[in-house]
Amino acid sequence: MKIVATQQPVSQRSNLDNSMIPAINIVFLLLIFFMLAGHIETRDEQLHIPASSSDTELSPGELEIKVSASGDYRINGQSIDKDLQSTMAELRLSPQTVVICHIHRDLPSSALDPIILAVQKHGIKALQIATEHTL
Repeated sequence: MKIVATQQPVSQRSNLDNSMIPAINIVFLLLIFFMLAGHIETRDEQLHIPASSSDTELSPGELEIKVSASGDYRINGQSIDKDLQSTMAELRLSPQTVVICHIHRDLPSSALDPIILAVQKHGIKALQIATEHTL
């Protein structure tokens, strides 16, 4: 038995190729759109905060202090080189400022001491500690 492969005429092959061009164009246009419109968020360090069963929502804070697992401080996303109290003094905070503290869950509670002292020294009346909500 002899099998003979028949080739399609050139016009049918080019017709199939031409019908795929719009689909390929759409895929590339979507790729370009998502590359331009997408936003890549940079994460400084993974911060795991303690869990809580409380439903209390945090008020919008004017000052956010984050303490990483290594004990490094970040104020409003900026790492600080000096001690916490002098950095807060430079910010000239009012007593109505709301300070929200995000502290890594593996740190001991004594890691809050410098933050509490700095908040007291500057007369700030509201200090909130952020936690993750658990069910």
